[in-house]
Amino acid sequence: MTATAVLTAPTGRLLPLVAPGSAEWMRRMSASKIAAVLGLSPYESRFSLWHRMAGLIPGEPESDEMRRGHYLEPAIAHWFADQHPDWRVEGTGTWVAADDDRWAASPDRLVTCEDGEVRLLECKTEGSDERWGEDGTDEIPVYHRAQVQWQMLVTGLRVAHVGLLTSYLSFRQYVVHWDPDDVARLVPAAEEFMASLPGGKTPRRPSIDGHGSTYQAVRELHPDIDGEDFEVPRPLAEKFCGAVHAVKAAKEADSEARAELADAMGSARRALFDGDVLATRVPRQSGTPSITAARKLPTLTTPEAA
Repeated sequence: MTATAVLTAPTGRLLPLVAPGSAEWMRRMSASKIAAVLGLSPYESRFSLWHRMAGLIPGEPESDEMRRGHYLEPAIAHWFADQHPDWRVEGTGTWVAADDDRWAASPDRLVTCEDGEVRLLECKTEGSDERWGEDGTDEIPVYHRAQVQWQMLVTGLRVAHVGLLTSYLSFRQYVVHWDPDDVARLVPAAEEFMASLPGGKTPRRPSIDGHGSTYQAVRELHPDIDGEDFEVPRPLAEKFCGAVHAVKAAKEADSEARAELADAMGSARRALFDGDVLATRVPRQSGTPSITAARKLPTLTTPEAA
């Protein structure tokens, strides 16, 4: 981390809050989009983002996770304020960078410390805590890190706090400092992506990838069924058939492994390997327990494959 001078006030330009998904929002590169540009977002791919920003498919629909975050954001901000009674925590609007109004961010809150320094606050909820580090560190998921670094770039502020409500309904807080090395990757990636959009300097559609939002975007691009037939080229037919067969084989292998593990466990509750939990037998409404794999499993190599 590189030390930087403390900035007591933002240098970006404050606008009224711009609604996510609006035409004005989609023409700017925002903090919520930069992780997708870098290929880091679990929620959006470069392909789907490109088509949304190009106006070829609708804005991102509100997911259950997004609604959860919207409802719980005030509670997380209130908890954070209670932990720092001498700081002022307040709402804000949409910011654009002082030197480029294509770069935008809508932080959840601004925080003013006792000495007048202004910082950012992001409020997050999480269904899987394994991607987060210890309370009080800067160890947050890479896609959230890209988001807060972008917010600091846009606003000119140099410290961002992240309040988290974990899957176990406990609160944590993290602090992330401005990192010029991180930002040095963000801006060229954003420039390249903006230039690739229709009307840009080098318009070019991103390649299709395996991200779930890419498949959803393609479905939205072709919503109609006209009754015609399509002759599939052999390379694509081989790829499609191979993938479907691989999924079927993987499902069968998964079912077999779960059955063997459940049989070996008997009435035990948890399965351990070298002290780590591999799986847990969980009761179901049907009355018979099923095997639930641990969220983070080791990668084990069989002797034959070594």
